[in-house]
Amino acid sequence: MGGRRDSLYSPRPGLGTGACACPRPPPLPRLGRRAVLTGALALSACGPQVAKSQPAPLPPLKSLAPFRIGSCVQALHLDDPALAALLAREVSQLTPEWQMKMEYIVQPDGSFRFDAPDRIAAFARAHGMGLLGHTLVWYAQAPEAFARLDENRIGFADAYRNYILAVAGRYRGQVVGWDVVNEAVAEDGAGWRDSLWAQRLGAFDHIALAFRTAREAEPDAPLLLNDYNLEYYPRKRATFLNLAERLLASGAPLTGLGTQMHVAADLAPGEITRMIRELASLGLPIHVSELDVSLTRSENKLLSRAELQRRQAAVYAEAAEAFMALPERQRFAFTVWGLRDRDSWLTAENAADAPAVFDNAGRPKAGAEALAAAFRGIGAT
Repeated sequence: MGGRRDSLYSPRPGLGTGACACPRPPPLPRLGRRAVLTGALALSACGPQVAKSQPAPLPPLKSLAPFRIGSCVQALHLDDPALAALLAREVSQLTPEWQMKMEYIVQPDGSFRFDAPDRIAAFARAHGMGLLGHTLVWYAQAPEAFARLDENRIGFADAYRNYILAVAGRYRGQVVGWDVVNEAVAEDGAGWRDSLWAQRLGAFDHIALAFRTAREAEPDAPLLLNDYNLEYYPRKRATFLNLAERLLASGAPLTGLGTQMHVAADLAPGEITRMIRELASLGLPIHVSELDVSLTRSENKLLSRAELQRRQAAVYAEAAEAFMALPERQRFAFTVWGLRDRDSWLTAENAADAPAVFDNAGRPKAGAEALAAAFRGIGAT
């Protein structure tokens, strides 16, 4: 687990103290999304448990793919036996949905809590799954303890480094990679996002520092830059690639790129393929990191439910086929953002949505069939 660092102010051993979303309509604020979903899960936990579904006729997705298949998860999800069984059956990698972010870990007094991410990590170990660390630095979160940091006790840069060393060090040797910096690029592609980290440490410097510090804490795991809407906005995609190139040129240990892919069912065919090809141009491994396909966020409100479902499956197929077309060394992992409809943040946002590849009972939908066909190399269904 590495040296314990239990708060922002804890000295680093031996070192002292010196040194998602779819664009139409706009995505919910990330904190609001998490709060809505957590509330919905808490309410559902009070009701009758859903009976464990019969095994799906489709082979497990993880058995069909020559790379890790992932899903996000919250610790609360593991209390649902049916979902826990579905995760164990279908996926080979877990991403903590929000409980490995500063929002959860950093307490108002600057102390750290790790109970939920530790539980997710233990579940992954017990089931032979990889654990994707998500995420060390995110523009959208500025915990109170950082905002009112007592710099008579520790400098801001040292507290920033101490946090990364604490979290990445705790899971050293357990993760298959880290989303080191999440959503660094402005939505319109005009540079990088403003944040507390950018204001105090520099717009580029805080990103490079995060990667260097993560490598100090975790010498071996891949370190990724993760962002969203790269398939919708070419200008944002270009800025994302420029940032990656600048990190590489600076010597920062960037070793992979993540594309979230919170998309709508009416996304134009070919956009995903074009985006993945452009990201692959740097030669780095690619992670499809948070894929879901919303029905209700589709811009074309004249499409029938059946047509949206058909297009949803086609989007899942294109994503998998574009990923399969990458050189083997560039296929890091393929992660869907929740297996069942009922567990999705999108369903919490709009109960009419059904964005996942399995239904509420854990039965495979057309999206799962499309993924399976692509992973088998059959092509779109």
